[in-house]
Amino acid sequence: MEVRPPVPCARPLSKLEHTHTHVPTPPRLVLETSLYAADLAAAEQFYGDVLGLDVVLRTEGNHVSFRCGAGVVHVFDPAASRDRESLPAHGADDPVHVAFGVPTDQLAAWRRHFNRHDVAVEHTKQWDEGQRSLYVRDPAGNSVELVSSTLWSTTSRAERLTRVRPVLDLDTTESRPVEQFQNETLRPILKLLNPTILRLVAERLSRYGVGFADMDRTDQRDRLRNLIKEDGRLKRTLLGMVVGHLTEDELETYLAHKDEVRRRTVPMLLARAQDQIDTITEMVREERG
Repeated sequence: MEVRPPVPCARPLSKLEHTHTHVPTPPRLVLETSLYAADLAAAEQFYGDVLGLDVVLRTEGNHVSFRCGAGVVHVFDPAASRDRESLPAHGADDPVHVAFGVPTDQLAAWRRHFNRHDVAVEHTKQWDEGQRSLYVRDPAGNSVELVSSTLWSTTSRAERLTRVRPVLDLDTTESRPVEQFQNETLRPILKLLNPTILRLVAERLSRYGVGFADMDRTDQRDRLRNLIKEDGRLKRTLLGMVVGHLTEDELETYLAHKDEVRRRTVPMLLARAQDQIDTITEMVREERG
């Protein structure tokens, strides 16, 4: 696995330095990107029909421009872009590179899409934290990369995972390490996953819990207890969801105390389900139509 090297950056100026040196606000957006192709019709077919970008401007014999998010991608005929008077001339003789951000889980679909259009995938790359790249060539030979849109994010996976968790006001200062893990990590994750947990429990009950919606409350609680404690497939699914939301450090804690953590998690799952029996009952009725 390879990590793209960080780009060296100058030290940010303080507010005082900005005031005395009159430095304007740094750019926050790449608004235009330019590529070069002698055959503009072939370029338009590739970027428009294959990549699906919308044409926003077309100047015969000069360039075609495509909308991409908040920015624009220009494809110039290099002979025309070098010979101009109204704006500074520019151009490139050799292939250049451009990268488009896409969701990581769409890269496999993009590969199949390229195959259907007879566009050869030149290279693939695995980066850090599961990000990936896929490289093809446009008709002019330019290197076109589709890359996980989170690749250059300054937010780590751990930060992204913990940011979405509910904040619970629990005092864990006197707790043992596993108890701290239960209250600071497991409980917020279970609360975050609550709709999914209830949905999976209801789906399992609608399939195998005959008559659950018509049982009295005591029998429903007993049925839930048996389901969550005895149904190995459901239990593995629920525990797997929880583990999938752990950071690397939290995973180390989980692996070091796996048996005890699992023993603590199952009762919490059961209590969550039993506290929301009415919701689960309605879901079961909807499942069974």
